[in-house]
Amino acid sequence: MAIEPQADRLKRFTEGPPQEIIETLLNSIDNHVNRELERALANECWDLAILGIHAVALTVSGGLYDRPGSEGYKLFLSNFIDSDEEGYDYSTIGGLIHNYRNNLAHQWLAVSGYRFGLDTRVKAGYAKIGDVTYLNPRAYGESYLDSFEGGGRVWNWETTLEPSDLEAAKSRLLSKFTSK
Repeated sequence: MAIEPQADRLKRFTEGPPQEIIETLLNSIDNHVNRELERALANECWDLAILGIHAVALTVSGGLYDRPGSEGYKLFLSNFIDSDEEGYDYSTIGGLIHNYRNNLAHQWLAVSGYRFGLDTRVKAGYAKIGDVTYLNPRAYGESYLDSFEGGGRVWNWETTLEPSDLEAAKSRLLSKFTSK
């Protein structure tokens, strides 16, 4: 499969409006990462799906908003995945999901595992039962993928930025593109 030559892509990103690099990023995520996330979710590979969704969230929030870490993750959830329906406002428990992902990626064993868990039997996206918050990873994954569907909230990303912030987002994404 042919890929756009690097020099051509860099020229397109540099000379084009901010939308050029931002839309390319989102299209690339949708066409590649999301296809793999669909497979992970279909095969109930919940931890892999959580790791992948988290990676997308930090990539997008870092590029668009210059917000890394838990703050950027919760901003991504709020802007693109949350719903008004009870138990589907994932940013409310974003710190817990972010911490769970960090434990998966960097630590594995942690006492926070006694306060957060995964359970597909939860009727909503998440629920607090006793002292434990349970995330329904199937519902979470579906909510994430829905944000990329035709007309999904990710494609309305411009409504989450002030016009004056577009050039800064372009600059951040260009810097990341050329640095590695």
